[in-house]
Amino acid sequence: MCRGISILKGRTAISHSNRNFVLAYVFLVALPILGLLGILRSGRHLTAPFSVDGTWKIEAAANRVPAPTCSNFLSAVSNAPLSISQSGEQLVVGLNGGSKTAAGVLEGKTIRASFSAAENSGQADCAGQPWTLTATLNPQTEPKTLRGKLSVAGCASCVPLEFRAVRQPRTVSGGAH
Repeated sequence: MCRGISILKGRTAISHSNRNFVLAYVFLVALPILGLLGILRSGRHLTAPFSVDGTWKIEAAANRVPAPTCSNFLSAVSNAPLSISQSGEQLVVGLNGGSKTAAGVLEGKTIRASFSAAENSGQADCAGQPWTLTATLNPQTEPKTLRGKLSVAGCASCVPLEFRAVRQPRTVSGGAH
């Protein structure tokens, strides 16, 4: 009789440790896997924004010559590369070799960025006005292209500079293998 009780106690101890193992397995393995599957299912319809990251060569539209009052400001920009750093839909846009940078946003295929006051606009009524860059991406071309305009806000004498920009190939960095 004493022997039967000790076996029963042993089975109870084994059952209790098996139950703890099953509970730990459910909480530490099964629930995280179910959570991951739920996250993957809910994100199934998300799409990544277009990639605009890189260096772009600006080509001013031939038929649009900047007004003489703004020619220094706009011609300096039109001869310099446009650089874009991207994190999702958020952009950092650099003009004139990075001397002017602005936060921007990519909405679908449209890029919008506003730069701080234009110091070198060359016209008293344009001094201190912000620059605005608006461009539309054509992802079908290879290399990708942008078409847009750069304007000085609130400056009627500065005709917006219409441009086309071509994405430049990425340079390969590193030494010999």
